Amino acid sequence: MNRRPFLTSLGTLGVSCLAGCSQFRNGDIPAGSLQFENRSDLPHTVGISVVDVGTESETTADGYSVSGDVTVPPKQRTLTASTSVAPGETKTFENVFTESVYYLTEFTIDGTTPDTGGPVPYNPSPPGRQYYAIIMGVVYTSGEFSYVNRSTDNAGDFKR
Repeated sequence: MNRRPFLTSLGTLGVSCLAGCSQFRNGDIPAGSLQFENRSDLPHTVGISVVDVGTESETTADGYSVSGDVTVPPKQRTLTASTSVAPGETKTFENVFTESVYYLTEFTIDGTTPDTGGPVPYNPSPPGRQYYAIIMGVVYTSGEFSYVNRSTDNAGDFKR
């Protein structure tokens, strides 16, 4: 799915939680993609918003931030999307994030930022790293939320 129809067909919302890269690799999904997974028994609306972009990601006493000036298309600075995800369903939207920068993102579940949330960083092609990444928001059976920066072998548009 192209980014433009994806953004047009989906609404606006926000998210967050625990950071880190999964040790699991997914070779089929291209870097810069977005996944929403619902492991709950109830349907949920999961969303994401870009809060800021920068050249570096930082951990602060208040959580995460990004810094540094970057040139990215305006739509990448204000990207927002949400979708309904049925119980047991995973939805994947390929090539949503098009720039090799740090995106500070926020997730929401059913229109509310989870308690575990605050802005979290994501870079589809982290500098100095030998992997590429997708970002994934997961609602667990308990109703709790987490995000994962998942490694992928598929560089997509981010050829080194």
